[in-house]
Amino acid sequence: MIDIPTINANDLRAAPSYAEGQLSLQFAGSADSRSQGAIEAMLGRVHSEALRLRVPEVSVDFRDCDFVNSSCFKAFIVWLEQIQELEEEQQYRLRFYSDETKAWQRRSLQALSCFAIELVHIESKPSRAGT
Repeated sequence: MIDIPTINANDLRAAPSYAEGQLSLQFAGSADSRSQGAIEAMLGRVHSEALRLRVPEVSVDFRDCDFVNSSCFKAFIVWLEQIQELEEEQQYRLRFYSDETKAWQRRSLQALSCFAIELVHIESKPSRAGT
């Protein structure tokens, strides 16, 4: 059982899951400034749960996400900074699944990976919807 809120507001949907030792987030829709607080709250809880569960990695699926504005994306940078501040044995990796056809995902996730190359892995795949 995990204690992470889902997001289903404005144009954004985000759902956490935990199965077989894997903690995952799936985003769909678009995130603008109206979603910023919900994303920050969700990522704060994900961080706490990742530490509690001692997972080696958290996956974040953006393939069905149309756009995340810069203020919302900053929440992911803050999350990454929190991971970096941990003792090395407590750190976990982030694996982002992106839709290779969405240029904003390539640019944004590449920039994010530059903050911590050793902690961020980006895997490009077509959208789950096949678009």
